[in-house]
Amino acid sequence: MFVSAGFSQYRWDWGVHVGASNYLGDIGGKDQPRRDFIHDVKLNQTQYVFGAHLRYKVSRTASVTASFMYGKVQGKDSETIYVPRRARNLNFRNNLKEFAVRGEWTLYTDNDVGGRGYYNPEFRLYGFLGVAALMHNPQGFLENGTADNASGWYDLRPLRTEGQAEEYSSLTVAFPMGLGIYFTFQKQYRFGWELGYRLSMTDYLDDISTFYAFDEELDSDLARALANQTTPEVIEETFGNPGEIYNYHYPEGYEGTTKNLRGVDNNNDGYIFSTLSAGMIIREKSRFSRSKYNWFNTRTRRKKARAKF
Repeated sequence: MFVSAGFSQYRWDWGVHVGASNYLGDIGGKDQPRRDFIHDVKLNQTQYVFGAHLRYKVSRTASVTASFMYGKVQGKDSETIYVPRRARNLNFRNNLKEFAVRGEWTLYTDNDVGGRGYYNPEFRLYGFLGVAALMHNPQGFLENGTADNASGWYDLRPLRTEGQAEEYSSLTVAFPMGLGIYFTFQKQYRFGWELGYRLSMTDYLDDISTFYAFDEELDSDLARALANQTTPEVIEETFGNPGEIYNYHYPEGYEGTTKNLRGVDNNNDGYIFSTLSAGMIIREKSRFSRSKYNWFNTRTRRKKARAKF
């Protein structure tokens, strides 16, 4: 009875997060085409993430957590030495707003780190898997501005840079998964670290997915400029021979009808959050305490009534 009463007092906790974010998609890598998981991560493009969570402990080994995270991801082709991507010369940044609900399962626990009998601190290692609603809005930086369109950041989704008939949605689904640890001090204060990968259900976190659009498919000079930022200078620097560039956007004299590849749509984009957290357990009085004891840890007095027969 005492064990179950104690457990019921520590079901809820909350915390805040701050950390680093990165991205996996059509921009990145070093000297090869797209590779799975973390091989294409560019550490120098790491950005920030912050947020908060509320956790409910379902049992001693399982919890349900709701969280909100705000993070930034970015990338640019000029950071790679893989020739087709570098010659493409695209870039992006994206602010991500993620609301997630997930399950957590304890993989390892030590209720008395150090073995001193104080049960302080307590340690947990856990894995998690969940589902998230993700809001995003990719932007591109126009490097070679004009009098009509100055250099700077522009929203890419409304420009339909690949000639889409309609804008892709700014709302998508993502699946968070990963590992985390936390220490609990004095059965109240909780500090942790978490590493999670998010697989999104869109290939447009970076606004790159399929083919270059024909000029007539784009509605404005700004859309045409941001859809393709390859220049003869970039090509000359990258290849040394502009005539050999197969993904340069329709060089002079091009009369073909097949669009050139701009991205690869076989895989959706993903992102990574690594955060430190600090929070507190929300203490609740157990049913045992409420029914039998008052605030001074003495038995509550009950009014007695004379029996009538």
